[in-house]
Amino acid sequence: MRPSTRAGLLAAALRYAAAGIPVMPLHTPAAVGCSCREAAGCASAGKHPRLRHGLRDATLRPQLIRAWWRHWPTANIGLATGTVLDVCDIDTNTALAAILDLLKVIRPTGPLVRTGAGWHLWFAASGLPSRVGLLPGVDWRGRGGLIAAPPSVHASGATYRFQQPWQPAAALPSCPAELRRLVLPRPPLPKGAAADVTDLDRYTAAALAGEVQRILLAPRPVVRDGRRITGGGRNDALNTAAFRLAQLSAGGGVDEAAVRHALSEAAQTAGLSRAEIRRTLDSGWRAGLRHPRRPIRGARRRVA
Repeated sequence: MRPSTRAGLLAAALRYAAAGIPVMPLHTPAAVGCSCREAAGCASAGKHPRLRHGLRDATLRPQLIRAWWRHWPTANIGLATGTVLDVCDIDTNTALAAILDLLKVIRPTGPLVRTGAGWHLWFAASGLPSRVGLLPGVDWRGRGGLIAAPPSVHASGATYRFQQPWQPAAALPSCPAELRRLVLPRPPLPKGAAADVTDLDRYTAAALAGEVQRILLAPRPVVRDGRRITGGGRNDALNTAAFRLAQLSAGGGVDEAAVRHALSEAAQTAGLSRAEIRRTLDSGWRAGLRHPRRPIRGARRRVA
């Protein structure tokens, strides 16, 4: 780490704290990966807290911040998001272009940080939760999140720096409505809504309610440093739901439009994009129609 960067870390940490943003020391990229115990095996070099309780230990207290950086003079600076600021975390050029297109701007209006491999767009805290995978290569750091802040050092060796300045006395821009809609999916359907949207019979309504719950509870993908570690299960859950309900639809007596609408609402709440939903629904539905089945209604329990 360059001496100028090392000297600026404490000053920057104190500046962020003075602006009301809780600060914590992060680990530092090293020749063998990371300064943490994982070393070369660390998947988040220089981006996770050194402190035992992580985010819960973030502080505004100058005395404590000075003590931390005396102990770890090369520590990267972590900022707790969802407090004063939220951050749109962008990993690729393509992802940045997608966000700028979404916001219909050539350049963002607020502070812009160049990270080692991407960008951070700073916004005023919105109350929104942290979420991964808003778009490919785009995450949201809100409540319960953290970011590394300038002049921290990226694993690539590059230093985080402001490409558009941050002024502590200036108000951060609010989260645009277009971005908020990506971060905050539509609310879940009220209990029983699946049965209320149409004149579905009791068997089909129960089947639909069960599939909606499976979509809402499906695991989400795990994304770390811009790479998808696991694929999650939302698409599979939607595809299976469409297949099973299309099997019933093929037997007649099912309101296809109402069922597809309910599945789409659940998938949007789970965080899938409209394009993904349409593609997955169509695929599962076509497959289900090729394998029709009829529900067993009115079956009596055997008496021993």
